[in-house]
Amino acid sequence: MSRLGFVFDQTRCIGCNACQMACKDAHDLERGVFFRRVQTLEYEKHGKVLTSAYSGSCNHCEKAACVDICPTGAMHHTEDGTVGHDRSKCIGCGSCTWACPYGSVTLSQKQGCAVKCDSCRERRAEGKNPYCVDACLTHCLQFGDLEHLTKDSPREYADALDILPDPAITCPSLKIRKRVPLHE
Repeated sequence: MSRLGFVFDQTRCIGCNACQMACKDAHDLERGVFFRRVQTLEYEKHGKVLTSAYSGSCNHCEKAACVDICPTGAMHHTEDGTVGHDRSKCIGCGSCTWACPYGSVTLSQKQGCAVKCDSCRERRAEGKNPYCVDACLTHCLQFGDLEHLTKDSPREYADALDILPDPAITCPSLKIRKRVPLHE
């Protein structure tokens, strides 16, 4: 089976937050809760301070720490390999929020349980893209079969940035075309 995940082209991202806001609006998320976050990164190169952006969400990891630690099975791998969350099983203990090295799971005060990106599973079932992908102005965000999406230039893509955890820990379903290395 193909491995589904997000592909992020950092060379094209302008940090506009359109993906973050489209997701927040579409899912009617409460104040302070985001399924996708855009960060501005600063680095110095040749004496100049430069910036770059990173758009991150749940990486639907193969070895998902949130799934491994969930005491009720609310966090689980779905049949397509993405990480799903069954709110009816969630007891709101917060274990998943502490376990996720990406900070992609949040406890919702309004719902009394954990919440996270499900890669817009219902939209995908209709043949549509996740909201964040469709909202991206520069088309730097994609979702689908990782091998297919990176087949033209697989060596240009990495599994992480220097600011992200070691990908060997959770095996994220994420590929990133880096703009520049943060540390040379």
